Amino acid sequence: MPGDSNGVQGSRDGGLTPRRAPTGFRPAIVGVIAVIFLLSLVGLSAPEDGGPSPVGPEQPSDSDLSGGKVRIVLEAGELSIAEDGEGFDVVAMEGFASTTSPGDPLLVHRVYNILVPPEAVGSELSMEVVSQEVQVLEGTYEIGPVGPLAPAPADDEFGGVAWAEYWGLGKTIVDGRNLAVYERDENYPEPFAVLLPYSEMRKWKFARVDFFPLQYNPVSKRLTLVKSCVVEISYRSSPEPLDNTLAADAVMDEVASTLFDNYEDGRPWYPEAEDDRLEARAGAAYDYVIITTSAIVAGSGKLDDFIAHKERLGYSVLVVTESDFLPLTGQAPNNRAEKIRQWLKENYASLGIKYVLLVGDPRPFESGEGDIPMKMCWPRRTATTYRDAPTDYFYADLTGNWDKNGDQIYGQWGSGKDYPVAGGVDFTPEVYVGRIPVYDADYQTLDGILQKIILYELSSSTDWRKSALLPMAFSDSSTDGARLSEQMRDDYLNPGGYFSWRMYQQGTVGSCADSKYDSEEELHGGTAVRDRWAAGDYGIVCWWGHGSPTAASIGYSGCNGGLLFESSQSASLDDAHPSFTYQCSCLNAEPETTNNLAYSILKNGGIGTVSATRVSWYYVNQAYGTFDGSPSNSGLGYEYVNRQVQELAAGDALYQAKGTVYPGTSSETTMNWYVMNLYGDPSVSLKNPPVPPEPKVTPVQKRMGIWQRPR
Repeated sequence: MPGDSNGVQGSRDGGLTPRRAPTGFRPAIVGVIAVIFLLSLVGLSAPEDGGPSPVGPEQPSDSDLSGGKVRIVLEAGELSIAEDGEGFDVVAMEGFASTTSPGDPLLVHRVYNILVPPEAVGSELSMEVVSQEVQVLEGTYEIGPVGPLAPAPADDEFGGVAWAEYWGLGKTIVDGRNLAVYERDENYPEPFAVLLPYSEMRKWKFARVDFFPLQYNPVSKRLTLVKSCVVEISYRSSPEPLDNTLAADAVMDEVASTLFDNYEDGRPWYPEAEDDRLEARAGAAYDYVIITTSAIVAGSGKLDDFIAHKERLGYSVLVVTESDFLPLTGQAPNNRAEKIRQWLKENYASLGIKYVLLVGDPRPFESGEGDIPMKMCWPRRTATTYRDAPTDYFYADLTGNWDKNGDQIYGQWGSGKDYPVAGGVDFTPEVYVGRIPVYDADYQTLDGILQKIILYELSSSTDWRKSALLPMAFSDSSTDGARLSEQMRDDYLNPGGYFSWRMYQQGTVGSCADSKYDSEEELHGGTAVRDRWAAGDYGIVCWWGHGSPTAASIGYSGCNGGLLFESSQSASLDDAHPSFTYQCSCLNAEPETTNNLAYSILKNGGIGTVSATRVSWYYVNQAYGTFDGSPSNSGLGYEYVNRQVQELAAGDALYQAKGTVYPGTSSETTMNWYVMNLYGDPSVSLKNPPVPPEPKVTPVQKRMGIWQRPR
């Protein structure tokens, strides 16, 4: 589309060279992950220095058992370059996502996940580029900048904060360009391979390397292609072997097989535990944990039925209450959130926990502390606005230190803070977390949600779920949400056989909000979305609009399109055909607001909702073709819905999307990782699980402080 200067467009909007292959290359963790470089390893010659193979470990000699090295090849994908409608040359590469630093040249990158042995000390990893093959491309190019970030609260006409652009710290921006880069006669970025903080996923330990196969000199306007390079990861070994409990843990093994780019080489480094320990662990496995309160256990009339249903599906369920986690000592300040996380840290591996369902009041400590609170994090602590971010990610990442600098201010972004630093916040999950809020002892509403989940998973009528409702508004005059849904349709909704109903702004409000894409129905304010949603059955509802705790809105300041959807309208929806939602808006899941929009939809009309507890952030003028792999709120939506279409459960889809897309280089994009949370059961997917014959029903009993169903 003319005006898209932040990424590659489709041919419908100006005849650009086709961009990357559409569906696989910023991959979901199911299926075949795109590891292009693996295809090039056959016949790869050894380095001239006579060292080890470019891929795999370099074993230390008998006289030096203090560490080792892992080598791996990073390789560029197929490159295409085309002009857009504004005179910029836009690059695209198979297997790579667009770069994300506002004001800097819009290039491509890919994060490689490289296994290291479990004894490697993560905080002491180092990297060296051993060899490289580069080529300066012929001709000159005009590479435009990445657009600024902006929050998406409802504009001042809806009572929100005035809209503003954010470029990042320490940049001098002129005409959208960071002068520190664009006036410098040298290649950007430099270096082209960057070692990121290490990560852990249960027993699996890995390095992350951000590879930039294209470098741009803004003065000479030349592009340099790094066709391939060999990098060497050096590590120091800890004398402590892998804990036997972790060695026996296999919960994320299938994920590991597709997540790690050197999995086949690195898998032998992770020995299995002794057989007797494996049997002992298997006998005590509980893969589904409900963390709630004794009052909710006593007050709910459907919790027993829900547990029986989950066990009938093959899960082993524990219900953990405050008598189990309150006696524990968690990280300072040791409030409820820290105690709950401590219980999970102590038990996730030994019990084989995969799913965690939080049931209770989500209000964080700073807002009065509900009984099962979210954790308040501070990605923009030093800013004057949009500073805090309530999150459940705190309970999913159990190996990272969310208060690395020890100041009891969690989740701060920046050097010397909590992220991105080695040993700090680690966005690779150990467990998948969902939540059912319970406010003011409203057990009747809780029971309705639990019963709805049971009926949804037992339903024999599921064809209607292969459908998507896509209301997409403008966020500002240059940012049309329709670009997101068009890429979703082209990349996976249409290929996956999904029917979609598009609702775009198309001129009624004025030319400032006139999408160049066609839609089935014009998006206008009031009841249009409510009426369309209520009249049809949709497995997925994904929208884009500014937001508040109880509403999403259409348009922007000066181009107000009215109401997209609000909490009270959820009562009109068909709760017998509930939808998964991704709400690309701000504040829709604010936990302090008891009738927040996400919870209202979960109560009636939704089976699982993902939305923001505070403001979320988008890239101004983000283009068609750049949403895959993007850390914007819309990029997360693209990745989440992609995984749902591939029939992953909601928790798997959300946390695998977050775990495989790098949050970027700013506090704003990091904030998206905190604020986008799942209200609903993390184990539910669009495709129902097979249901075995009805077992003999036995009563729930409590044993040793943990509620469990006898075997």
